[in-house]
Amino acid sequence: MLVFLVLLVVVLAPAPLLAIVVLAIRLRDAVRRGGAGSLAARARAALRDGARRPLWPGLIAVAAGVLTAGLERSYLATATGGPRWGFDVLLLTATLGLLAAVVCAVLAGVAASAVARARGFGAGTVAGLLTLAAVAAGTASAHLPLRAAYLAEPGTFPAVVILGRGELLGPFEVFLAALIWALPWPVLGAALGSRATAAGRRHAAGDVWQLVIDVAVADLPGSRSAWGAALRAELAAIDPPAERRGFALSGAWAALRSGRAHGAWAKAAGVAVVVAGGSFAASRWSLAHDRGGVLDFWIAGPSVLLLAVALAAAWRDRSFGSGLHTGALAGFAALVAVIAVGLPEAVVWMRRQAGYLSTGDAVPPTWQAAVLDVLRPEFLVVMIVFWAVGTVGGAALGTALGHRRPETPDDTPAPAR
Repeated sequence: MLVFLVLLVVVLAPAPLLAIVVLAIRLRDAVRRGGAGSLAARARAALRDGARRPLWPGLIAVAAGVLTAGLERSYLATATGGPRWGFDVLLLTATLGLLAAVVCAVLAGVAASAVARARGFGAGTVAGLLTLAAVAAGTASAHLPLRAAYLAEPGTFPAVVILGRGELLGPFEVFLAALIWALPWPVLGAALGSRATAAGRRHAAGDVWQLVIDVAVADLPGSRSAWGAALRAELAAIDPPAERRGFALSGAWAALRSGRAHGAWAKAAGVAVVVAGGSFAASRWSLAHDRGGVLDFWIAGPSVLLLAVALAAAWRDRSFGSGLHTGALAGFAALVAVIAVGLPEAVVWMRRQAGYLSTGDAVPPTWQAAVLDVLRPEFLVVMIVFWAVGTVGGAALGTALGHRRPETPDDTPAPAR
């Protein structure tokens, strides 16, 4: 219960709360500029501009439906094979659904940011929400008929002993439910993209390669903003399509690589040390007090730590990308620490007949089984999901707080090179 509360309050809550604050501030500013009577007109304009190209949501819905249909068929073909392969296919599919929801949230935020740079905050928010709605509609169009067939004739589907009636297709409903958590990200992405608009630097919509560069450099730290402007200007001077494509892709890759904050490697090393020490302490405490495995710590502990690291980096550089880069590097270090400590500790648990290190249930028959339990893909994926949620939430919160602090000499843009 404590772990659930930590994940809910510290890891999952920041993004929705920040989106609510952003919306409240935007509504307040709109009322101050044009009065309450202007809200309806602004909402209509946002809907019109955000849905200007309905072809894209349609294509996204079709792609989501086709992908869901293919994944469901593959899942049903392998649902009963988990015990032979050493992992739980159902749990792995459910955790992959959570990871897919996080990816959809990021993509919706990117879409909202791109549209907001050309058409404003309201249009960007609408475009991002339409992206999520298209994903949900496409997934539901493929999933619901299959679920109806399963409920009507369950005997024609694979039988999994541990599941009750109607639970076989649950992992795909986990994805649809997790999309609710993705709803704030169009708001946050639009707020990030519209910062340039608020500063009088609205960019007209160009071709797709101009959009790639605009999105890639939209959130560079202040010391790299002049370099990002130079990239946009240089792309605008290139006419041949092949050259535009090559320049845009190489420039976007360089921009993404340059977003890492100062001291990112030191932060990652510190996270690795803390996670390794925490994993060892949790293992020995649980072993001494017979309190089950350490999977709860693996999920919750690094999630909170990565949120704090990403928040600090984003706050310092006033950059979401900077926080994200630092959090990703620290997350990789945390994963290495979990595995490095978990493998020998799993053998200790096996020799003391204490059960598997992850959950504390049963007793592994061999040391190889104990070690493989630490590397079970469903456990690794669920850790990565919650770590990613903590990282993006911390980066978003740090960016918002960073833009509220006074500028320092370190924040001044560096000359373009």
